[in-house]
Amino acid sequence: MTSSASPLQFPAIWNENVRARHRYAVPSHHHHHRRTQRRATNIDRNRGRIGRFGAPVAGCDVGATSRPEFGRNTLAMATGALGAAVAVSLFDSRLLDGTRRLGNRAEMDRGSAFGSMIGGPGPIALGVTMYAAGRITGDGFIASTGREVVRAVLVSGGLTAVLKGAVGRTRPFASPGDADEYNPGHGFLNSVRGSFPSGHTSAAFAAATVLIREMDVAHPHARPIAVPLLLGSASFVGLSRVYDRQHWPSDVVVGAAIGSITGYEVVAHAHGDRSRIDLGFLSHLVMSPQKSGMQLGWSLR
Repeated sequence: MTSSASPLQFPAIWNENVRARHRYAVPSHHHHHRRTQRRATNIDRNRGRIGRFGAPVAGCDVGATSRPEFGRNTLAMATGALGAAVAVSLFDSRLLDGTRRLGNRAEMDRGSAFGSMIGGPGPIALGVTMYAAGRITGDGFIASTGREVVRAVLVSGGLTAVLKGAVGRTRPFASPGDADEYNPGHGFLNSVRGSFPSGHTSAAFAAATVLIREMDVAHPHARPIAVPLLLGSASFVGLSRVYDRQHWPSDVVVGAAIGSITGYEVVAHAHGDRSRIDLGFLSHLVMSPQKSGMQLGWSLR
């Protein structure tokens, strides 16, 4: 003999379920706290094996889920940067001459020297220092962020070097007033022909982009201060290179784009938001402290 619930019993059962859901409901601020915890936990990368969106972290064979090697934002940034560079290149000579009218000459000379130093050894030194400090203090966030800075600077530097050699654009001090002097293929061994793009600027923006993206997750309240400070410093590097007649303004625009895109992608791969790159190009930088300094290398494993 079978029995079935009376139709009159369904409202009571439904009401009981509603009461149970309300009884175990979590206040909204608890949900916010849990989301913050999940975001913070994801920062420690070695750091878990699954990224923020459930994709395997680069270098880990977990599940079948994958992400594109490059995001749609990357294509948009590259397209926008190309358009901006073309527009700026039409006024390269005028813009370059305009930098000589900025402020006091002696102060600008000192400032540009400082900006060139920041964009030279500064970014790679910052990344190595952060990595070493994180390893020594046991702070996984500092160590992994430093490693990402080094990766971004090295990758952007490699891309910049290839373009410098292939394009062979003459630097402003060697071709005054002529922004259209190109010697394709002659920029690899002749630094005078290595104006396009700016390597100092690409390194500065690569480091700045990594720091901004990581701090946005770990310390979002610092964003109003960190973003203007980091982007302002990177922009000052580019301005310094134009002021010193080492680059045309369009060289700086493209250098900033390369650095920003590289930094963006390095963090995306570190967070597991991109699929694995099998050559270990971005994901297998080996860094280990030595008695006499820091050893850098690449692992294909």
